[in-house]
Order: sequence, then C-alpha cells, then structure tokens
Amino acid sequence: MIIIKKITVCIKDNNLLFKYRINKPVEPNLLNTNVISNEELIFSDDYILANSKIVSLFLNDLVKERNISVVTISNNELALLILPLLKRISSINSLVLSDDDNLIYSLCELITKNGNIKFLDCYEIPTFMIDYLDKYDIKVSARNEVLFTSKFMQENNLDSISKIYYKGSLRISDMNNDDLEDFKAFMAINKYLRVIHLEKYDKELLNNLCAILKRYGKKKKIVVQIHDDINNPDLIRELRVLNDSLKKKYKIKLNLKYSKDYLEKNYIKQVVLTTLTTCAIVILLIVGVSLGYVLYNNYVSEQNVERIKADIEEKLKEVEDEPIEVDPTDPYRINPTYKKLMEINDETVGWLKVNGTNIDYPLVQTTDNAYYLNNNYYKEADFNGWVFMDYRNNIKELDKNTIIYGHNRYDSGVMFGTLQNVRKASWRENTDNLYITFNTLYGDFKWKVFAYYEINVTNDYLQMSFDDDEEFMEFVNMLKNRSYANLNTEVRPEDKILTLSTCLDNNKRLVVHAVLIKDEPVEPEVVNEEVSNPEEVKDE
Repeated sequence: MIIIKKITVCIKDNNLLFKYRINKPVEPNLLNTNVISNEELIFSDDYILANSKIVSLFLNDLVKERNISVVTISNNELALLILPLLKRISSINSLVLSDDDNLIYSLCELITKNGNIKFLDCYEIPTFMIDYLDKYDIKVSARNEVLFTSKFMQENNLDSISKIYYKGSLRISDMNNDDLEDFKAFMAINKYLRVIHLEKYDKELLNNLCAILKRYGKKKKIVVQIHDDINNPDLIRELRVLNDSLKKKYKIKLNLKYSKDYLEKNYIKQVVLTTLTTCAIVILLIVGVSLGYVLYNNYVSEQNVERIKADIEEKLKEVEDEPIEVDPTDPYRINPTYKKLMEINDETVGWLKVNGTNIDYPLVQTTDNAYYLNNNYYKEADFNGWVFMDYRNNIKELDKNTIIYGHNRYDSGVMFGTLQNVRKASWRENTDNLYITFNTLYGDFKWKVFAYYEINVTNDYLQMSFDDDEEFMEFVNMLKNRSYANLNTEVRPEDKILTLSTCLDNNKRLVVHAVLIKDEPVEPEVVNEEVSNPEEVKDE
C-alpha cells in the first residue's frame, strides 16, 4: 500500500462536498486513475488540471441529476482548484468554506468571476472583501469576528473596497508576510496610488515592495519616499542606481527625504515649535472630549446592564414561587433556573461568575461568534454585546477546551471589562479568586485558574479538541509557559479546561485559563511561587 493525497467528492442532500483525502491507503492500481462509486468520487490534482473540461462536464451532469445548489470546500487551497470547474454550472449558487481559514483575495476574485455564486459562508473575511463581493451581489456570512487582516491595512484605514480603489498615498513602517499579501491585493485593486511613504530605510522591505510594484504598478507613476537620514555615500549611490533602473523600466521613482540636519536649522526649529504648540492644544482638546465621552459611555453601559440584571433577578424569584417539574430520567434535563432565564433569551446556556471581578452573568451561545459582540441579553443592538460561548462548543458534553468571550470597552465595568483585575498582585494573592463558577443548563461546575497572560492577536489558544493526551498536555504546557505567574494548579491529561478571552486593544488579547476540578478543596492552596512580569499592573 502507498500513502498519497487525493480529492474526494461526496454528496449530502443538495450539497456537493470537496475535501482532501489525506494519509489514507490507496491500492497501487488506483494511483493513476480516478474512482467513482455511489458513496464518493476520488480525483487527483493532476487529473483535474489535465482534464478540467471533462471533470466540469461530469460535475454539471451530477449536479443537475441530484438537484444540487450548494458546494462545500474544505479550505482555500482546494477552493482555488475547484472553483474554475464550477464556472459553467449555473445551478450552484452557494459556496461554503468549512475550515477556519481567513478568506484570501485571489479566492475572492475567483468567486466574483464565477458568475453564479450569490452566497458565501466562510470563517473570517476582511472588511474590504465584503464590500468587494457586495458589488457583485454576493452575500457573505462570516462565522467569526470581522477584523483588519494586517497592520498595513489597519494603519492605512483600508476597510472598504472604495478606500482601496481611490487611495493615493500610503504610509508603511514595517511589513510581515500577511502585510505583503495584503499589499499585493491593494495593488491589484487600486487605480490612484501615487506616493508611498516608507518611514525608514529597510533594504529587504524596499526590495519586496519594488517586486510587487513591478508586477502591479507598471502603468502607474509611483514615488517611494524614504524618510530616513542616510549619510552613507555607498548606500546613497546604491539607491541612485536602483532609482534609475526602476524609473526607466517601471516608472517607479525613489525619493530620499532627509532629516532636519540637511535643512536650515533655525527655520525648521520655528516650524517645529509652532507645530508642536498647535498639536498640543489640539491633543488636549481631543483628550478632554474623549475622556468625557468614555465616562458617559461607561455610565450608560452600567445602567443598561443593571436594568437587564434586575429583570433576570425577577425571573429567578419565580423559580421559588412556581416550581417547574423536571423529568428525573432525562440525563440532559435542564436546571429549572435556566428554564426561566430562557423565557428572556432562548439561547441561554449557563452562568459565569469570576471572583474578584464584576463578571456574574448568564451565558449565551448562538450560531456564530459575531452576533453577541453587538447585541445584549435581550437581543437588542448594544455596542457592549454580551458574554457568550464559542459557537463550536458543545454545551451538553463539555469539550476539552470550552471558550467564552466578552467585550472590554474603554475600561468599562461591564461584560469582561474587569477581567483585567487578574493582572493585579492583590487579585492573585487572594486565593479565593482562583476559583471560577461556570454552570451549564445541565450541571454545576467549579474551575481553578492555572494560567493568565496578554498576547498579540492569535487563535492558537482557541483549539477545542485534541487527537490524544500528549497533544492536549503540549497545549496546556504552552499556556502555562505564557502565564504571568506560576499558580501551582495541576492539569492532568484527562481534565477539561475553560478559556476566557477579551481584547485589550485591536492587536492584543487578555486570556485566562482554568481547569475543571472534580472536588473543590476544603482549603485553597497557598500560592508562593511567582514569575516576575514587568508588565504586571501594580495596586495603587
């Protein structure tokens, strides 16, 4: 037997599913052929590329025969291969990308060129791509929070297709691979770019930018202004040679903007002084207005949450006055308390309480991770949202990692606004604070904190299932190594954990992890060992 990679096509109801068939044995006599059965079709990459017209005709007949309108593809890579086959199949109007991948621009272009697809379901999509697809009347459903995809897009405020199309000037500080990919997408769309401000000279970055400009900017007269004080004659000579080459072949011009050392000092000093004075006055005004807005916003938020909590308390009193009958033989019988709460919100799945914070709320769960970012417990539009569980988690049989999200807006005291109390030394020193109550519709549970930390935006701590105990323990050790303090909390391979996640700003997250404890200890352990952390918040 030989291990190879194939593409399988399955049919379920009116849905045509494509996925890679990885690490499954295939008979040697099938290596150069493709298999068709009543259960699934198997194709190779090479066969599809060499016989795309035949495969497309075959799929067209299959779609018509089975009355199929939806195609589900496992990931971006496979979608780039399969979408061209579906261009002539008019009955396919919906595309689902099932993996947790961020939609890439090259795939977005293929979807618009298809002509038949009118609905897209994906995990994450940049804001500007939603705008782009909307021009082709393609509706988008994202299963996760819609964010800027890169620092480049965020710094230049490129959150819509119109802003990308008409943008005439860019400012670039540094770029990683994601930034460069988004710069390619920008250049493919933009028609009016004339100036790129490079904040400092970086040879590798400049070469990467020029390579992309050569490909996408041939018909544009673009100036790259390098804002740096370069005195090295060899480097200046090198830039001049590069400038001559780019200007002749690609109409790209390099322009070195020198520092104040090359300008008239007295004149520049006066200009700087005047500018700083003006800026200081403007900044003070902005800070004053912003502070007033934040204080008022927080007051309104707290009043709104108090109103909702008062209604919740009234509902809970009804449990005592009107006992609800439950079926003792039902292993998943719902706690009567939550049956009353579900009269307010039918998506209630439990209750979360974190000691040492204001977090004491009923928990909700819906079909995505976006709705409760902007809607409260009443399902009313509310920029504070509500505390909610990841849509992928199973509330009946808790996953190995159950994930809960909540907003942290302007140092507000509502939702997860006080979760950052965990960074204070006094919070950790009170060992009662290490215990979290997270009860579900079907049972009451205690959890003990074993790690907490800040981290740049990532999804590596949001994994919910694991292939084996070894993978789970590697995951747990990664979380413990990030923790600001060693809490001496044991996590075993058979345990389940809880993750609380909130944002500190656009680029950082605050995360707390706790382990499900089978029996609550009579006396909580005393924490002696600490890991020093320069960023830890000290009590005033």
